[in-house]
Amino acid sequence: MLPPFGRRQLGAGLPAFLLACILGAMLWHQHRSVEQVASRSREEQMRLVGTLLGSSFDQAAKFSLSLAESFARNAEIRDALAAEDRTRLQALSQDAYQYLSRQANVQIFGFHDKELRYLLRMHRPDQHGDDISAFRAMIVAANRLRRAQTGIEIGIAGIGIRGVALVQRGSEFFGTMEVGLDLRPLIELVKTATNSEIAVVAAASLTGVALDPKLPSVGGLSIMASTDDQLFLDLLRTRGTQPQRDIEFGRRQIGERSYAFMSQPLVDFSGKLVGTILMLKDEPRSDWRRLSTELWVIALCSGILAFVGFLMLSRPRRAVP
Repeated sequence: MLPPFGRRQLGAGLPAFLLACILGAMLWHQHRSVEQVASRSREEQMRLVGTLLGSSFDQAAKFSLSLAESFARNAEIRDALAAEDRTRLQALSQDAYQYLSRQANVQIFGFHDKELRYLLRMHRPDQHGDDISAFRAMIVAANRLRRAQTGIEIGIAGIGIRGVALVQRGSEFFGTMEVGLDLRPLIELVKTATNSEIAVVAAASLTGVALDPKLPSVGGLSIMASTDDQLFLDLLRTRGTQPQRDIEFGRRQIGERSYAFMSQPLVDFSGKLVGTILMLKDEPRSDWRRLSTELWVIALCSGILAFVGFLMLSRPRRAVP
């Protein structure tokens, strides 16, 4: 049987223990709330990056098609393509292509005849006359549907945002003209605006074309364009990311750094899934860690003070003489 003082200590310890449990529960709830707020903030930031990137791609697609349409409607170019006069086409396009390649990131500039042969590549003038029906789905679609096409496509020159316009006089069809923009300057602009890292990754099993073996690759995934090749190679090696139709959010630990993460599908002009777009944003966790540490310290100090207070109250009082 406990002496009176022991019983008083036990009686004081029980409320202190209960108070500590209550404080612990409150702290756990607060910590969980902080994590939820951090998760929502992380997702909102990454959605902003994805939205800005998508808007940049859409604007680039419209710009590439408008350039292609403007050349396709030129009477001299139309007549040269109708006559399959490659020399004349090159002379008409030379100055414009040189300017656009320097000032507007035009990577692809070429003409195709109605038999789906590449009549002239201004970006590779020594390669011409080849049949492109087997690997240029965008040109095939424009020819068969008799409708302009625009969007992302992967070809022998790499990945780009392309616009394909019909070259015709009335109902008489002569061929197509295409303009393609390089993705790298676009993702660099988004990086500058959002302080994030971006990679456009293609899956060899989905593209239907042979990808350049010199591209940085991991497990069948090739980095077509990125703001930091080594960072995304480390990401793919650490935690492989397979292309999928859904958007994914989360956190990724790469080395000693933590990043907010987002992946979204990479689809070509026809809506076919060909890869994934990866986005990383350095996640400064110091503020959240400091807040969590402060909460733990406050709870611990409160528990100690409560326990000491109960012990003081439970001490036997001396009888007054």
